[in-house]
Amino acid sequence: MTLDQMDEITEITADDVLADVRSAARAMARGGFATYDDVLSRCLELAALSAVTPRAGSVERVVRQEWEAGLAAQRAWTGTESDDRRLDAAFAELQGEGVFARASLGDCVECGAREARALAGPAARGYVFFPASAVDTLAVGTLRLACGTPDDDPARTAELARRVVAVLEAHGLSAAADDDGIVVRVPRWRRRLPASRGSVA
Repeated sequence: MTLDQMDEITEITADDVLADVRSAARAMARGGFATYDDVLSRCLELAALSAVTPRAGSVERVVRQEWEAGLAAQRAWTGTESDDRRLDAAFAELQGEGVFARASLGDCVECGAREARALAGPAARGYVFFPASAVDTLAVGTLRLACGTPDDDPARTAELARRVVAVLEAHGLSAAADDDGIVVRVPRWRRRLPASRGSVA
């Protein structure tokens, strides 16, 4: 195989870009935190970062398809029990205990941790959150939470993680702490899509 042939195989195409756009749109819609306008804006940014520009209107079409698929899925949901509601209830209990608890905080763990420390303040017992990027794993029914204490003490952070796991389990969620945070099983994540200007009804 020549170098030219290898370059042709590894060259990114517009279809590859749209596949990445579809994956991002699907994950954001599944999470239920972003509005249609947020999803579209993020996907247009993603496409703009590529060396290959998809055909005009194709990103918007892919986002609309994924949003409509999310709406169709939620119309089929039955019952009121869902893992996102269990997580909300667990976070509310932790808030009552002096732990800053927030869903979809920041784009990544690092920026989310900075925001959590600032919002929690030095008097807080600690913080627990998951960043917007964590919704990527909802497809396999898991969610990774990050937690810490204002002073970043490892022993206190481990103690806090154990308390967070206990509260999550008390609300019917399966959770386990490891060195990178807390993994929660959420196979029944059913957060409804928020309404927004430009969203598909």
